[in-house]
Amino acid sequence: MAQDDMFDSRAQRELYQALTMWSELHGIALVTGPSGAGKSITARRFARSLDESRCRVVALPHGVSTVNGFLRSLNRALELPMRQHASDLFDQAQAHLASHGPGRGPHPVIVIDDAEGMKAPVLDTVRRLTNHAIDAEDRFSVLVAGTDALLRTLRDPALEPFNTRLSFVHSLKPFNLEDTRNYVAFHLRLAGAREGLLADGAVRKLFQASGGVARRVNQLALHAMVQAAVAGLDTISADFMAQQLAAHPLYDSSGAG
Repeated sequence: MAQDDMFDSRAQRELYQALTMWSELHGIALVTGPSGAGKSITARRFARSLDESRCRVVALPHGVSTVNGFLRSLNRALELPMRQHASDLFDQAQAHLASHGPGRGPHPVIVIDDAEGMKAPVLDTVRRLTNHAIDAEDRFSVLVAGTDALLRTLRDPALEPFNTRLSFVHSLKPFNLEDTRNYVAFHLRLAGAREGLLADGAVRKLFQASGGVARRVNQLALHAMVQAAVAGLDTISADFMAQQLAAHPLYDSSGAG
């Protein structure tokens, strides 16, 4: 499915708009949120929306856990030659990125997704890359996106300099109930399913059990639909959804009453 054709919640739209404004400010941005809440798809939409004549997106799809691995990935993405030593890779990438200024081509925007696996030394390397001595102007920007586990890493005192360099910080929230209703209806229409396949009470149960996290909504809704087909049901009621949630080994439905 094309990214532009996928459902987005109010929180995702707000994040997209905020990132668009940040792209004019530059610097380092941090986006966190639960796994499956829509961080990656929103970051990709944002990156795709950037004017190629003004911005060059440098995508690093996975946060690398070692400094050398990160520098090799970055140099590869920048289409720079490989060097044997990490220090040479760092100097080469920093010099290349720092060479971009007004009138010197598109502004580089480095997008690091799934960054929860990045260790403190790697994040500090990201910060040190921005410490060029040319002037106070941001010659490139960095968007770091990861789950809430990334916040625990950022509590490391060694990362205080990184935290103080952040120009934009955003925590993406899961769907609310109305988002969940719209999300379920959107995907049922997309699949050509009958309207009302999931009763409103069933959607409420689904929302409560999933916490509004899109990936969990998908998993639980599909599970219930398969079980409904097995049972020969045309409509998934609140009671039937509650039964499926109670039987699901991965979810605690005690709070979904």
